Amino acid sequence: MKTLIRRLISNSVFANVVLVIIILTGVISSRLMVREFFPEFSVETIFVEVLYPGADPEEVEEGISRKIEEEVDSLEGIKRYTTVSAENIGRAVIEVREDYPVDEVYDRVRNAVDSISTFPVDAEKPILSQLTLRNEVVYLALWGNQSERVMKEWAERVKDELQQLPGLSQVTVFGTRDYEISIEVSEERLREYGLSFSEVATAVRRGSMNLSAGTIRTQGEEIRLRTIGRSYTGEDFAKIVVLARPNGDIITLDRVADIRDGFTEDPIKANFNGESAVMLGVFKTQEEDAIAIADAVKKYLVEKGPTLPEGVHISLWSNRSQMIQDRISLLTRNGIAGLCLVFIMLWVFLDLRLSFWVAMGIPISLAGAMALLFAIGGTINMISLFSLIMVLGIIVDDAIIVGEAIYVHRKNGDPPLTAAVNGVSEVGLPVIAAVTTTIVAFVPLMFVGGVMGKFIAILPVVVIAALLVSLVEALFLLPAHLNHLPDMNAPIGPGHPWKQRVRRFRRAVSNGMEHFAEHIYRPFADFSIRWRYISVSAAVACLLLAMGLFQAGFLRFVMFSDVDGNDLVATIEFPQGTPFSVTEEAVRQTRDGLERVAAAMDTTSGKPLIENVYAVTGEAGESFEARQGPHLGSVRVELLPTEERGIYSEDINVAWENEVGQIPGAISQTFSGMQTGPPGSAIEIWLQGEDMDVLRGAAAEVKEKLGTYDGVYQIADDFRPGKNELQFNLKPEARALGLTLDDLAVQVYAGYFGEEALRLQRGRDDIRVR
Repeated sequence: MKTLIRRLISNSVFANVVLVIIILTGVISSRLMVREFFPEFSVETIFVEVLYPGADPEEVEEGISRKIEEEVDSLEGIKRYTTVSAENIGRAVIEVREDYPVDEVYDRVRNAVDSISTFPVDAEKPILSQLTLRNEVVYLALWGNQSERVMKEWAERVKDELQQLPGLSQVTVFGTRDYEISIEVSEERLREYGLSFSEVATAVRRGSMNLSAGTIRTQGEEIRLRTIGRSYTGEDFAKIVVLARPNGDIITLDRVADIRDGFTEDPIKANFNGESAVMLGVFKTQEEDAIAIADAVKKYLVEKGPTLPEGVHISLWSNRSQMIQDRISLLTRNGIAGLCLVFIMLWVFLDLRLSFWVAMGIPISLAGAMALLFAIGGTINMISLFSLIMVLGIIVDDAIIVGEAIYVHRKNGDPPLTAAVNGVSEVGLPVIAAVTTTIVAFVPLMFVGGVMGKFIAILPVVVIAALLVSLVEALFLLPAHLNHLPDMNAPIGPGHPWKQRVRRFRRAVSNGMEHFAEHIYRPFADFSIRWRYISVSAAVACLLLAMGLFQAGFLRFVMFSDVDGNDLVATIEFPQGTPFSVTEEAVRQTRDGLERVAAAMDTTSGKPLIENVYAVTGEAGESFEARQGPHLGSVRVELLPTEERGIYSEDINVAWENEVGQIPGAISQTFSGMQTGPPGSAIEIWLQGEDMDVLRGAAAEVKEKLGTYDGVYQIADDFRPGKNELQFNLKPEARALGLTLDDLAVQVYAGYFGEEALRLQRGRDDIRVR
């Protein structure tokens, strides 16, 4: 064995070549790897959505949800499924078992749902999709004193220009409504002209179309025949003929209806720092780099700002890529600090050459870990960077042990190469055992299942890669560079006075360490071994004390610790049917509460605590992937950076929640900071049963009980009461007049909900004509 070790460590050229290869591959890999906030991973979840316009939750439950449940209940590979029945839509969330391919289960679910032939006639075609988690990078606020249409058009233009930038493809517009052409038919005019709702809708459909009529083939060419008459604007629809009389009188649509070429009915009102705004979210795909995207967006804003019309401004905020850059900087600073600390301490106690090559174990191990991470398709993200920072203090331990063993043998008089061989032979197996036990401690993390397992999957891989590279460096590369150590017992020769003073200082420190080892540490070790039962009892007592601290709650368990981020979000939800003005007032109260909290807190830098505030009524969601409706609202705030404010973000969040208090009528109020793990509440309790009233009563009892526990807050359930409704039925005399229930239902449906005459594609927008 010593012969093999001697051959390996005596070849310094081979060691240098391997070292250069590791460093170069690590540097190149770090340049080529994608930088992102969190690692990309697939979630085995399938969504099924079926739109049922005009239906209440009970009708959706009966006509949509139960039919989907019956079809997917017996499918193989499904772990769990849940359905949500809401107004106008039914949703099914299907979780796939971990040991089944998602694509196969997706095909089974699609075939099962497509085979349902008993969906209501008015229900739209089912939409199936797989859950995709998008990493947000930055947000842009387009704000000013312009109309909603102007702001939306400029937002779409900015979106197009951003998507033309290299390395950037995912941009989404928020805080604005979809276009819609609304045809409001006057009941008096219908009576005047003897028309009905359905006749007007039919006339609109027939009067707006493009239809191909085949091809005329002549000797010279082929000529295509098309009937052109599709309407795209409100003015075009106004010219559609609804009724033509024999006397030549033509009744156009504008004579029987008011036509509005505008937006959907439910309003959305967004403002950025008090100004009307439209929000653009910039996301990234798996192949795109977050920091490169942020840099490209910043450069675009510098060029775009002066070209915007007067009264329109664009601002960048909520830059998630900055946290990645900060974590990379933290790793760099810690690595440099650790390298310098190891170098100085070993130089003081041992030798200059030894301290240099031992300290080199840090960059070599990190570079090797980077190369292996790139080889397996990993990315530079918050988890992988955390792994490197965590292992930073471990990867140099084995090199210190090996280097010290070589130093001792060289000081005892062994020749340089012999000292290197004997040092590695003496501590090689203990070093391998120590590193192996550390690796074994991280191996179980590779087998954690579910979403959490995928989220942290890269952590043990990075740690193990760094430890393995450090082991190779300590056992082979380091001894190869220490096989030329000078004689440690040589007398201090003549030289410059300051050099002699440094040498005497180092010699004194080294002698002091040896004196401590011989006269203090060795007797204590002898005592511990002689009275081994006392030593074991002391170790067991420390273990029991640690377990007691954990069981008593002094040491908390959290999967992901809170991050002192710069973003806070408050969401407000009222029962469906709540007027827009009520929600708007609640959003205003929430924003005002934040401003009062900010005014009462002094930052360390003296700057204002709040940098930007985005408030929206009619939409809610922490990541802007929001539900819409006049009963929803949210406020998102960007705080002053942590190092400038000196106030913990969670303290601000708690003060904000206490300042706002409970808003009357709200069924849900949440105040949250930056999430550091998969989405979802810390604790979720599911109640199942057949009777909804019994379930609601049980949920109320559970919430009441949970409210008595210290530390439990923001307790809410996911049941949402529907709107109040007026129910219609025919009187007996109406049936005698020949009216049917269908006549009543169609008339009320068309008069209030409206009938969708057609859909058209106008530019990028899919517009409904209702």
